[in-house]
Amino acid sequence: MAKVKTVSLTRYVTRILLLAFSSVIAILILALILFQILISTGKIVPANAGEKAARKDLAHLEESKVSSSKLNSKFYHYIYFTEAGKVQETSLSGTELKRTLQQYKNRNEEYPTGAYVTFSDGSYAFLTWQYKAQFTNKTLRTLFPNFEILFLIGIALILISYFIWFTKKTSNYLQAKLALVEQASLQIAQENLDSKIDDSTDILEFNRVLQSMEGMRVALKESLVQQWETQEQRKQEIAALIHDINTPLTVINGNAELLLEESLDSEQQQLVQHIYESGIKTKQYIDLLQQVSNFDVVHEEKEQISLEDVKEELAQVLSQLAKQKEIALEVQSETMATIFAAPTMLMRALVNLGENAIRHTEVGKVLIRMEKQRQKFFFVFEDNGPGFSSEALMHGKEMFWQQDQSRSGTSNYGIGLSIVERVAQYHKGELRLENTQKGGKVTLILSNE
Repeated sequence: MAKVKTVSLTRYVTRILLLAFSSVIAILILALILFQILISTGKIVPANAGEKAARKDLAHLEESKVSSSKLNSKFYHYIYFTEAGKVQETSLSGTELKRTLQQYKNRNEEYPTGAYVTFSDGSYAFLTWQYKAQFTNKTLRTLFPNFEILFLIGIALILISYFIWFTKKTSNYLQAKLALVEQASLQIAQENLDSKIDDSTDILEFNRVLQSMEGMRVALKESLVQQWETQEQRKQEIAALIHDINTPLTVINGNAELLLEESLDSEQQQLVQHIYESGIKTKQYIDLLQQVSNFDVVHEEKEQISLEDVKEELAQVLSQLAKQKEIALEVQSETMATIFAAPTMLMRALVNLGENAIRHTEVGKVLIRMEKQRQKFFFVFEDNGPGFSSEALMHGKEMFWQQDQSRSGTSNYGIGLSIVERVAQYHKGELRLENTQKGGKVTLILSNE
């Protein structure tokens, strides 16, 4: 692939300005050439055409000393006066006639754009002209009496159109370069770190920014890989440690259970019972540690999941738990749509919320509803329990928080809702905790994008 030739931003801007300036000069030169062509072909007359025609007729009138009706007044105006000074005949009318009479009222004065001539009978005439280019065609001259203004307006419109086109083209060009920077930022933001960032623009400063972002991508990828490897190693170490702890703990619990079956005095019975309960509690803590260390939503791919399948699986998993507590379980789905989600994490979150709702309901039923609103899915869990305390509404989604005595027990270590919260974040959604008149309400909202 050929190497793209790059220039600095300063040089590029200078080139743009020079191109714009030279284009304006070219347009003006072409306009001047067009003006000369129009004159040379007789389409228009030069600005002094009126003076030339008037001077020629003035010389003829002065020589003959009599008025004449054969004036070539196409490009100038005339006024014939009687000896008493009254207007006898004129090519002017209305306001223009009044303005001319007022402006050129002194017959003895010399004017740059007009002249008087006196005839032998005492009458006289006045010829006046303007310095402006005009159309030779009478109709065009009537419609556009001042060709120069029309010509300048045309040039202005061409220049404005050119600047609009030139600005848009330059803007599109720079936007295309900025789009590469925006695309690179989006690529890093979405953690798409496997694809190399393209830095093949032809502007040096843009390339430097893209190269810096490419370096950022590489460094971030190496950091994340190292972090992932560290996490994997930590999980393996925790798993090995849990395995090593479980072995002696199982022996301790087993022996304590055997001792409880023996005939012991009350003090010994109490000590062994304490050993047994502590072992059970320690086993719960180890299971909790294993559950937290193994939880990872980052590496599970999303796929299309049928809500009907989710409904059936959720009802099957939770029905036995509800039956044991002798409460009703109702799972509703108002849509047969599919959701784009991580299947294992989604089901784990839903089961977690269902178990919480059942665990905190003593009498009545647990209602689970699945709804779709635009591009979002709502999984609503309502129970007949004591509801959430004010502290739980603020901190219930935090890892290991368990101050809410109304909805916590010995087997609740404050990780369930925090795991569901992470599932919601992974699916660009949210987790809402609320209270109803009957109990607690938890809503898991997932985006289908």
